[in-house]
Amino acid sequence: MREKIYTIPLSEAYETPSECPFCLLEEKLEKEAVEYALGASMMEPDSRIISNEKGYCRRHFKMMLSGQKALSLALVLETHLEESVKKLKEAKKEPSAHKMFKKGSNDELLCVVDSINSSCVICEKLTETLDKFSEVFWYLYKTESDFKQKVLKSQGFCLPHFYQLMSKIDLELSGKAKQKARAEICELEIANLERINEEVSWFTKKFDYRFTNEPWKNSKDSPQRAVLKLSKF
Repeated sequence: MREKIYTIPLSEAYETPSECPFCLLEEKLEKEAVEYALGASMMEPDSRIISNEKGYCRRHFKMMLSGQKALSLALVLETHLEESVKKLKEAKKEPSAHKMFKKGSNDELLCVVDSINSSCVICEKLTETLDKFSEVFWYLYKTESDFKQKVLKSQGFCLPHFYQLMSKIDLELSGKAKQKARAEICELEIANLERINEEVSWFTKKFDYRFTNEPWKNSKDSPQRAVLKLSKF
């Protein structure tokens, strides 16, 4: 396959067998984003403005806490807290009857709190980047036969990334090519969901005394892999 800078991360994700290559890719991108948030981002004014404004979700704050960069995290928290306090002070006034805010509420305070709670710089970046890689996936699937064969020999995707992929198919494929690709990927996904269901079923049978002496086959970690299959990593 003719590697290009924007295809390499996706190609590398297919080098490691997994229940979802996009989960491997997302995990790698997430770790890089956390490192960036406590590293280079600290020295970039534009990045700090966005960080102060949007902050991070609990998952990504926890990852930062485990990153052993206490001072960097404290600086991020300090300026984000300052921005949050500023917003709350502005919003604590009486609700305005002349404005319509998020979720149909006219209470600006609730909207501000909801905005602080729901925004995360890293989550937004990951969604944007994975959307682009979903488009790259279909481009490679259409143009690179060896990539297509890797995909069709893989173990499919987790359902969230399967949804993300299928929502992007119209951007790169059309007509009969799209119909064929859609059928192939759906067949791949269904076959692998059936596979893991059979493995989970065998896992449960192993707790029945009648199957005590039977081999575990590939079922010992099937519950963990089933969770990965049904949800994002």
